[in-house]
Amino acid sequence: MLEGVLRTALADAGSLIEIERWERRPHQLAEAVAEIRAGDDFAGALIASPHKEKAPPLSDALSDDARVSGAVNVFARVDGRLRGYNSDMDGVRAGLASILPRVKGKWPRNAVVLGAGGGARAVVAVLIGSGFKHVVVLNRHLHRAEALVTHFSRAARHMELRARPWHDAIIEAELSRAELLVNASGIGDTGGESPIPANLLPPDRFVLDLVLNRASTPLMEEARSQGGSAANGQAAFLASTSVTVRLLSGSTPADETLRTALAAELGVPADALAVVGD
Repeated sequence: MLEGVLRTALADAGSLIEIERWERRPHQLAEAVAEIRAGDDFAGALIASPHKEKAPPLSDALSDDARVSGAVNVFARVDGRLRGYNSDMDGVRAGLASILPRVKGKWPRNAVVLGAGGGARAVVAVLIGSGFKHVVVLNRHLHRAEALVTHFSRAARHMELRARPWHDAIIEAELSRAELLVNASGIGDTGGESPIPANLLPPDRFVLDLVLNRASTPLMEEARSQGGSAANGQAAFLASTSVTVRLLSGSTPADETLRTALAAELGVPADALAVVGD
């Protein structure tokens, strides 16, 4: 989906950049990046899961967001060198801004994050930088959540950041004090299922469900039914893609171009994109 939207945005910006789709296994990532670095005709590369956490050491330099998060989703050629960026973090910031209070000083300070991949790293990095004081990361494979927490040990010294097992009782206990829930697990992307049972979500919660291809998800609907605010992953996707296009081409695409392209990929009218929900 990103590929189709990106092609449209680059064309609208007047860029001559063309997109080649490469399929590489994790052990082939270093070789692929070396090939891109050696080819002067490459403007850069997009890095998809599960490669994002493996990409930082392969870059010649890192942006602040990529360094803090420990994940790269965009390589851009800068003066002949490959610089790693994390535009996922720009997306997360936009997604949170779509549901949380306009005044950042009124944002909640406690959050639960579902997932431990590259997207979850972007979420946790943004939460740390936004002054959250208590963040819990849950993943079905606990060791991955623990690795994420270990990566942020220095950046999170001012707060409590913990990895917890993915069990209903633990999720319920953590959500009882966390005002914000972010689903970065990938659950719901294809089947439309909720990552957690509906009865575990307390009233008046903020929910960012980073599912892209649905205007509303079961998790969002449950949050709204209990007086909460919810958004899907569309605002995050559009913001991240806008930054990606700028990094690769030097031009920022029009918001309307991106929305129209995403709507076309989803097969819905542009005005049907549900970016914000209350």
